[in-house]
Amino acid sequence: MSTPLEASPALKAAVSKTVRNVIVVAALIGVLASIVAFIFGGTLAGVSALIGTGVGVVLALVTWFTMTLAMSNLEMQGALMVGDYLFKFLVLIATVLIVKNLTGLNHTALGLTLILSVIFQAATQTWTLARAKVPTIDMPIKGKNE
Repeated sequence: MSTPLEASPALKAAVSKTVRNVIVVAALIGVLASIVAFIFGGTLAGVSALIGTGVGVVLALVTWFTMTLAMSNLEMQGALMVGDYLFKFLVLIATVLIVKNLTGLNHTALGLTLILSVIFQAATQTWTLARAKVPTIDMPIKGKNE
């Protein structure tokens, strides 16, 4: 029977920093998109972008949950990260489909805010983990855990 993998302190620190950065980026992108939408599209566009910001921040919190779960179960780390991106993609599509028939929202502002949020979250997650210079997946040494 093999010993379960445990996350190293360096990996836990890198994940903590990544999660913090992803949430900050989601909020920052949302605020900037809302300001730009308000300036160029008026109140309706600004409110629509704020709704997109809310969804973007919720998706960042989903990343926090997924990465926390992945740190406690390294064997499922790959599946959890892929599931995270698939979930974000499904939420993005569902949100667009739900609001497409709502006339009270600016669809462009909401959609662009969501898309920018997801893209910048993914870029931030990748960039922060790459800069941490720690292995993100620990493989057991043959013979040691057997």
